[in-house]
Amino acid sequence: MEEKMKNKLKIGLMTALCVLAVSCGNSGQSGKVLYESGDKKIKVYESEVQTELEKSLDAQGLKANEVTPEQLTQLKQNIVKNIALNRAVALDGKDKKIDKEKKYVDSIESAKEGLLATLTLTAEANKASVTDEDAKQAYEANKANFEKKEDTVKLQLVVVPSADKAKAEAALKEATANPANFSAVVQKYSANAAKTGNGETPEITASQLSQGYGPISQAIASVQPGQVVNSVVTVGNELYVIKVLEKNPKGLIPFEKVKDSIKNQIRTQKRQIETQTYLQTYIQLYFSLYWYMYWQTSIQ
Repeated sequence: MEEKMKNKLKIGLMTALCVLAVSCGNSGQSGKVLYESGDKKIKVYESEVQTELEKSLDAQGLKANEVTPEQLTQLKQNIVKNIALNRAVALDGKDKKIDKEKKYVDSIESAKEGLLATLTLTAEANKASVTDEDAKQAYEANKANFEKKEDTVKLQLVVVPSADKAKAEAALKEATANPANFSAVVQKYSANAAKTGNGETPEITASQLSQGYGPISQAIASVQPGQVVNSVVTVGNELYVIKVLEKNPKGLIPFEKVKDSIKNQIRTQKRQIETQTYLQTYIQLYFSLYWYMYWQTSIQ
């Protein structure tokens, strides 16, 4: 579920390009500055980042409390980057007098109209509501889709090269002293690639783990969720410090564990229906009118 949410949010991260010259500069903005370029020409303000954040979430039919703090942070970082980049390119365009060209001026109204249409469609789509009861009905009707064929686990890993045994032991010491602070240990000790997602793995089946990472499978056998394996584990040329996040037995996944995922799927379907229903009204109205006018013209 979390992985699907992350992908969904990545798709929704697009920040609208500036379409008016004034909005591409720093004028009209005030408040806390989140980013400022070295030459002081480009600033990104907290207020505009919050506006874009709300638009990004709204476009996906999501609320801020439906995503994790880490996902919100990533969203904000990407929005700041996008605004700063768009602003830099737009300022370069102003220096080159592109904002004075006819094609730019002619495009403004079209861009405003397109933005208004997009926001209107989003508002219509967001009329879709999903209740826990909707999710429960879908769950009961599709229980076969929520059956686990084998046990699964989720882990959090610190990964270091096998040559850095002392580093791995230091990470283990800190992790076992405070398992709740494991994410900080990941950021401090892991190789760069392993820091992504704070070292958390997706759900791994028992067979996948034993076939690809046998020593880890053995090491976590008697470790409970929330605990850290009490020794460094070697797999190939890498050393692992391991925290067990989840152990999920095979069989029917409890409703509460998949409720949010089901609601997201239903919400997506309902949003699509709301949008298509809304558009169909105008398709029937205007295209019917077009063909009527075309027919009247053709017979004259």
